[in-house]
Amino acid sequence: MAINDLTVVQAELRAVLAGLPASDDDPAPLVAVLRRHGALARFAGPVPDAAAREDWRPLFDWLVALGGIDLSLARLFEGHVNAVQLVSRYGTEAQRARVRNCVEAGGMLGVWGADGAEPVRLAPASKGGFRLSGAKRYASGAGLLRLALVPITESDGRMLLLLLDVDAPERVGAGDWDMRGMRRSRSGTYRFDGLCAGPEALVGEPEDYRREPFFVGGIWRCAAAQLGAVEAIVRLMAGELAAAGRDAHPLQMARIGQAIIAARGARLWVEDAAGRVETATGEAVAAAVALSAYGRLVTETAAMTVIDLAERALGLGSFALGHPVEALSRDLAVYIRQANPDAVLLQHGRVLMRELGA
Repeated sequence: MAINDLTVVQAELRAVLAGLPASDDDPAPLVAVLRRHGALARFAGPVPDAAAREDWRPLFDWLVALGGIDLSLARLFEGHVNAVQLVSRYGTEAQRARVRNCVEAGGMLGVWGADGAEPVRLAPASKGGFRLSGAKRYASGAGLLRLALVPITESDGRMLLLLLDVDAPERVGAGDWDMRGMRRSRSGTYRFDGLCAGPEALVGEPEDYRREPFFVGGIWRCAAAQLGAVEAIVRLMAGELAAAGRDAHPLQMARIGQAIIAARGARLWVEDAAGRVETATGEAVAAAVALSAYGRLVTETAAMTVIDLAERALGLGSFALGHPVEALSRDLAVYIRQANPDAVLLQHGRVLMRELGA
């Protein structure tokens, strides 16, 4: 059943989460809520062109809302939406129908980009198909998803994108995900050795996956989920201090103010990035991508600031398993980490210098 009231979904997710033990890292009960309310199909329609993409706000709101409840769920939802939209944008009608049928049956998708120690490789097989080898790591939803988009780099450097069935639990190395946070994301290793795929698995043309503004530019979606956790931590910190009468102390009020400033700054950056990326064409693409990448960096800084302020303000109690700030902070500290942020800062700074006329 489709639903437009996000607040109903939020309330049910919070109720389900409250009934789970603090050590429970199974995402299935939370995903079941999204499935029950039609959320997995919420953004599964045809991808509009730039002129009609101005309605980016609903996806932004969903990602922020889910991130404020459980970041692992938000991560899974973001990957699902990304996969669905990539197939809608670059896939054939048959591939779109396959995804549509999967989603209508309650299935979830994802995008698995990180190669394992043995990268995923293709070898020619009969009838123009392929035989796969290697593995993807940090594969969010491994063992939970039904379909995944799998980017594969060819020997000549071109990147192909394959739509593959990934519902074989025996291929999952769930124990490989030993991070202290984002446990519920089920980001294990998935092995593709011996798996065969026909030419119909290829989505789009080589390098379509890396087309902008939707490749690096699409990082605004991850930042929106992280923003949700940042804002939730600020609310929880302020609420707990106020309930205990501790907000009257000027140092605590200063911490609340600093946290609000950090969270608000991140929101302005991520909102701006979402609007730019989702509507960018032509010469506006480069700046939109750069600002989206910087929005992610701003969110990372805001997250570290807010986590530190909350821990100082609330003290040891906020480290207890089951405390809402503990779970959000632990997951957020892991999720904000990205590969080579220094390179992101340097690379996109040059683009924005040109925008400034420098």
